[in-house]
Amino acid sequence: MSFSFLCLPREIRDQIYKLVLVHHSPLNTWRNSSRRLGLTPGLLRTNKIVLSEASSLLYAQNRFDLAMPSDAVASFFRQIGENNGNPIRHIRIRFPEFPDIDHGDLTLDNESVGILNSIQSSCPNLSTLTTCRPSSEIIEFVFAVLGDPWVTTAALKMVNKFFRAIPPVREIIIEVYEDNLDDFIRMEMKSLGWKIVAKYKKRYRGS
Repeated sequence: MSFSFLCLPREIRDQIYKLVLVHHSPLNTWRNSSRRLGLTPGLLRTNKIVLSEASSLLYAQNRFDLAMPSDAVASFFRQIGENNGNPIRHIRIRFPEFPDIDHGDLTLDNESVGILNSIQSSCPNLSTLTTCRPSSEIIEFVFAVLGDPWVTTAALKMVNKFFRAIPPVREIIIEVYEDNLDDFIRMEMKSLGWKIVAKYKKRYRGS
């Protein structure tokens, strides 16, 4: 007697989908292939039922690393299509940048605005928005060098305005390194309702 995958209970099928389609680390489709990550997206080509069941789990349960240029982010959303953008819950990006902040200009760069606009229009069910550690370290360094609390507060409020413009986002996570250049910066971040997640930076031999 032949075996049909669809004869399995839906709970069992979902467990199998999770094993072959969900990765513990954020997925960066710009840099990593599914084979390298140990995932099996080819499963989605089995039939329409599997495609419908598995794709929603793939996009809802993975964290997507979109720390990439704005045109690459827009291309990613075009490739996956509206139906697959809808289930996405978790995205990781670079911390937005202020190219002329040293001159008192609190205008976000076009790259950052483009990325946030793409997310806003493509992910109506987003739950968490995370900024990656290297980019958070850079902005902390910039604020610390400026040494101007007013500019720091105003800039973070500007970023928060763009973050909160993505209506469904429930949690904003700022990944940082344990080394803290300025307590004031992180206090201001926390005052905006952002969650700070710190870890020690890896030290390499000879450093």
